[in-house]
Amino acid sequence: MDESLDILRLLVAEGVRTVVATPHIYPGKFDNEPDALRYRFDALEAARAAIGLAVSLELGAEHWLDASLVGRIAARRVLSFGPERYVLFETSTGPDIPASLYDAVHALSDAGFTPLLAHVERYAYLRKESGEEVMADLRAAGARFQVNRTVGELNLPGHGVRGRFLARLLERGWVDEVGSDLHRPTARGRPHAIPRSGAAGFHQTTRKPTDPSP
Repeated sequence: MDESLDILRLLVAEGVRTVVATPHIYPGKFDNEPDALRYRFDALEAARAAIGLAVSLELGAEHWLDASLVGRIAARRVLSFGPERYVLFETSTGPDIPASLYDAVHALSDAGFTPLLAHVERYAYLRKESGEEVMADLRAAGARFQVNRTVGELNLPGHGVRGRFLARLLERGWVDEVGSDLHRPTARGRPHAIPRSGAAGFHQTTRKPTDPSP
């Protein structure tokens, strides 16, 4: 709880007014379930109110794409957020398209959710030449893309492998949301923002503090 409140203080100090918390739901690694997360979230909301932190909180999750995700969607064991009813999910990062990627996207869309693919800059299968067609297919199926803002040049548009990929996404208008990837209450424990002097190209202000603990 202390760490979570420190994260909120850090973000409030930067002018953030709304925070969507996206703890991991990763079967076998972070075995979180929506009801248990809501219980912990309600406790955080009560603690926030008690100390008078002026920030609005919303609960989401970062869902791991494995063979169980489609079943979780059908059983409504996922957490969505925002008016778009985003369901944030992440995949393996290697060169091969995950086997159930399209199944999960279609399942989410059919269930009335908006699939939001997390930190797309990390995925080698999207960065390679054939990835352009994959991304177009995903967007046609209703998926939207989230990227991370980080300290330094790792995710700075135009710099390095990820940055060049991000620049391509921005040119296509395919950056829908930007997250902080903030896991700990320090600016560099998990970086949460590009310095303002280097933030050209990013206009979204979505933040994504992530606490993987159940």
